[in-house]
Amino acid sequence: MTVAVAHSDTPRGQAALRAAAEEAVLRNQDLAVLHIVGGVDEVQHNDPAVTDQVAAQLADIAGLTWTLRTAPEGFDTAEALLDEAEEVGATLLVIGSRHRTRVGKMFLGSTVQRVLLESTIPVLVVKVP
Repeated sequence: MTVAVAHSDTPRGQAALRAAAEEAVLRNQDLAVLHIVGGVDEVQHNDPAVTDQVAAQLADIAGLTWTLRTAPEGFDTAEALLDEAEEVGATLLVIGSRHRTRVGKMFLGSTVQRVLLESTIPVLVVKVP
């Protein structure tokens, strides 16, 4: 069993990574770090720069086994996240969120909202002030 987390090098991504790691340890599960990016044609299991960054952020969490998957965004980040979570057999998906105005949500859509509505597994949203 696996806890999956949507990773990005942002405050919300870092908060989600931390929460997901703690949840994985509590559940005695592995952690799958899902790094969704544009410009990638296929799933990569080892992006050295991202691997080093994640390793540094998780260095102080004992008992954690984690893997990194860098996956293509395509045209739909929410769909890419959900597909990768399913691929790794996730029992929980952790995502970070930031405050957005109503107008911002209307024009830009909300990846978090789509993930919440379309996920078949529980989703933990970590809110960053």
